[in-house]
Parts: sequence; C-alpha cells; structure tokens
Amino acid sequence: MNYLQNFNTSTNTRYLIFLLLSIIHIGCSSDDRGLAPVSGTIFFKGKPLADAGINFIPEDTTARVAVGSTDKDGKYKLTSFQINDGAKIGKYAITIRAEEGGDSKLKPADALDFVRGKIITPLKYSRPETSGLTAEVARKNNVIDFQLSE
Repeated sequence: MNYLQNFNTSTNTRYLIFLLLSIIHIGCSSDDRGLAPVSGTIFFKGKPLADAGINFIPEDTTARVAVGSTDKDGKYKLTSFQINDGAKIGKYAITIRAEEGGDSKLKPADALDFVRGKIITPLKYSRPETSGLTAEVARKNNVIDFQLSE
C-alpha cells in the first residue's frame, strides 16, 4: 500500500505549505540591527593619527556605543556587535584618545605593573561633553574623517 495514498490530501497540503513558509522564513531572516558601515581617517595636527581609540556615543540611549581604533595610517572602522559591522543609524557624540608609550598588550604576570602612556591628544577630545565632535550615521557606507587640533 502506498503511503501517500493513505495520507489525507488536505493534511499533505498543510504540511507542504508549512514547509515552504519555514524555508522562506529562514531564507529571509537576517540580523538587521539597523547598522551601517562606518570608516574614516583621523588627523591630528594635519597628520594621520596612529593607534588612537575612537568612540561613537549615541544620542539614543538604547543604542550601543560603537568603537574603533586607528591603524598606522590613521584609518578606523567601527564595531558594535561584530568586528567592523559599523554603528546604528543615528546621531553621535565622538571621543578620540591616543597615547604614546605604554604597552596595551598585557601579559598576566605584568598586568599589575601596567603604566599608561602619555596622552598625545588634547584631553577635551576624551569626553563627549567637551570634544565638540559629532557625526550622523546614515543608511549607507559612511566615511567620516576627523581633523583634530590643539
């Protein structure tokens, strides 16, 4: 006896529709957190600023702070959840801080002896209230450069 002959046609149709909807749901689902890529270059006194940390602090208090750091050419890419995934669409206050000296790569044995390096960027750029730096992330590939001065 054939299995499908005993199977109710309406039940068979329901299972088929359920299966197709499940496949469509899986195929269409995404991890869209409203993020857009953000990158740029930071300059200090007209030169690219290497090894600086940058924070995008959102006006929307429910959004996550996006962070990044510059390479030797002063270029950065922001991260919110996964490496280089960008920042949530919206307005931000920006902080930037760079230090010279000091080794940020801690080893367990010398973690207590860690000494921070001298801050080379003006302190005003370390706080969102005083930095004067703002940006708006749009639903596009955002390239946002910063020119810092004394």
